[in-house]
Amino acid sequence: MSRECSCLPQVLAMIICDTVIDDRISNKKSLIGIFDAIGTTHLPCVINELHVYVTLTEGRGRKQITIRCVKAADNEVLFSTTQRIEFPDPLAVVELNVGFCGCEFPEPGEYRFQLLVNDHLLTERKFQVTLLEEALVEEEVD
Repeated sequence: MSRECSCLPQVLAMIICDTVIDDRISNKKSLIGIFDAIGTTHLPCVINELHVYVTLTEGRGRKQITIRCVKAADNEVLFSTTQRIEFPDPLAVVELNVGFCGCEFPEPGEYRFQLLVNDHLLTERKFQVTLLEEALVEEEVD
């Protein structure tokens, strides 16, 4: 049984996108539809699928990783997931592709995607939801 080290890893990237394509031959990742804001004509706004791509390094041993989305105003958690990862050595780069389905944003405003390791907040990304007037959307379509 391996011991957990209290050393926290360093975040190389945390990106919100529509999907992540993993090329099994080259081991390259393609992040499709990168975004940090959404405009909607109705609330609550539901995003059918989104991905949070994370790369970490300088970790040691096993870590519990949590990715969650909170309302910035009151830190209410809207959705989250937790999993364990293993750092084979401190120089290793560990990649995570976490998919969320049916993401509901109840009101316009600022949200935060947060990355926690062993319950310590490592980083967060701002995410904005804007309520659009339907007349403006129709004008842009014409």
